[in-house]
Amino acid sequence: MTALLIKILTFLMPVVIAFNGMSFSVPMFSKGAEIEYDFANEAAGSAAGTVTVSAKLGGKYDLYWGSDEDSRLSVEIKGKDAFYSEFAEVTIKGGEGSKELNSFTAIPDGAQTVLAYKGKILVGSMDIPEEKKSDRGERVFAFGALSDVHFNRYNQSLTGDDAHLTFPNALNFLEGFDISLVGMSGDLSANGEEYSFRSFNEIASRYDFPVYTCTGNHDVSDKFTLDNWQKYINAGAYGEEKADGIESVADNGLDFVYAPAEANGDVFIFLSQYQWDYNESISRILKDEQLDWLEAQLEKYADKTVYLFFHTFLNNPVEGEDPRMGEGNLVNNAGHAYDLPFTEGCPDEVRFENLMNEYENVVFFNGHSHWAYDMQEINPQLNIADYNGEFATMVHLSSVSSPRRTTMNIPDTSEHAMRSSEGMLVEVYENEIVLTAIDFLKGEMLAYATYVIEK
Repeated sequence: MTALLIKILTFLMPVVIAFNGMSFSVPMFSKGAEIEYDFANEAAGSAAGTVTVSAKLGGKYDLYWGSDEDSRLSVEIKGKDAFYSEFAEVTIKGGEGSKELNSFTAIPDGAQTVLAYKGKILVGSMDIPEEKKSDRGERVFAFGALSDVHFNRYNQSLTGDDAHLTFPNALNFLEGFDISLVGMSGDLSANGEEYSFRSFNEIASRYDFPVYTCTGNHDVSDKFTLDNWQKYINAGAYGEEKADGIESVADNGLDFVYAPAEANGDVFIFLSQYQWDYNESISRILKDEQLDWLEAQLEKYADKTVYLFFHTFLNNPVEGEDPRMGEGNLVNNAGHAYDLPFTEGCPDEVRFENLMNEYENVVFFNGHSHWAYDMQEINPQLNIADYNGEFATMVHLSSVSSPRRTTMNIPDTSEHAMRSSEGMLVEVYENEIVLTAIDFLKGEMLAYATYVIEK
């Protein structure tokens, strides 16, 4: 049944993608909007700045990257076009509306224009200045970044376990980008049960690239055993015969360093929390010896780019700002936020934060909250932040199986199992790292969550 549903999804994907790329040009609206872009810097490929749309007709306008004057930007994946979503939504009142873009927001490769749509109607365009078009050179390597697949937790599909559909669908999509590996920030399971780890292994082992992960809080819940983890997860990391690129495994049999040859010196660190423990003054999710090991690895690779995968995000560390309004979390005006952050002020949290402050060469991938990428409308720092350049770059990974959303004025969250499935493609160049968020069910590149980091 699972295999049949995956085939059905594969058949339907081109239809969904084609629909996403449809647009209409209506003569009376063809000159209906003017676009101005005040870029915040001169860096090629950076979309940071403020974009303004002027039009007589008020309401919402969507802005897309275009490959020319009337075609939305897309990339080819396994012979099919995957279109980029809007990168900004502008609401016009009194003839004008503006949107400020996150400072990390990227102009994707191939983008030549900015296109304004009113619904499905193309109403205006603007040429991107030649000096602002992306010019990143040859790609060094690429990897996928995922989190919170949660086998045995969600049951909205006919398979009986959504992860049996969403996980291979995400890996199939990423495979089309010639990736070297997939890194994950944990929560493979509902309660650390063997079934989930075995299911993860059965799917991950079908691919030519490794899928490496740390534990999440659900993985180290009441059914977790180290034997099951080592048996099914991170193939080639724990046995006597190590896979190529495995450089260091901690004494706890969980944490390890991976340095693939094609990464040109970049390294991956997978750091596992050892228990589910939040919101108490004595809460601990990392042991002292783990932090000793992590500090030793960060010092060893201090002159390299380090991709750190650890499940739980930090609170916003900037004094005077709401701790919940940092990377990985948000709070709406009804006071609703994800309630299991790394417990502020506990010894492991303090030390981990200090390490992220000291080693700015780190790109720290975390999951845990499941917030969908479009929730950056509530918190612009949700998906990526370095807190004014004073910390490591922290990157939020949404959920493969069930992204979460909220809206203003409501004190709860909506689960989106089988309605969206999100993660990231990470492409590494000599001087830049480009992160593109993806909705794998729609087959859509999320332009509003496409970012560039300077190496």
